[in-house]
Amino acid sequence: MQQALDIEVRRVEHSWAGLRTFTPDRSLAIGWDPKTEGFFWNVGQGGYGIQTAPALGRLAAALASGRPVPDDILREGVDPALLAKARFATQGQAAAA
Repeated sequence: MQQALDIEVRRVEHSWAGLRTFTPDRSLAIGWDPKTEGFFWNVGQGGYGIQTAPALGRLAAALASGRPVPDDILREGVDPALLAKARFATQGQAAAA
């Protein structure tokens, strides 16, 4: 954490990292639920949430509010359609996240 952020860690009080969520394909799931009106998914960060949180937060804000995806995120090759929860329905997998 000290390498990625300007936060000095003096001692580790707890080693538990928090709730880790995983999708069936072990990738992110972000976007509106295709079956549940008003429900927005932002899950699947298990294992790399700290690294993805800044960009994922910006992507989620854009998608949830109907704004365009920020250009810098698109330039990195992020395709929101590939991260949509709806992809699990086409794979015949359970929608567990």
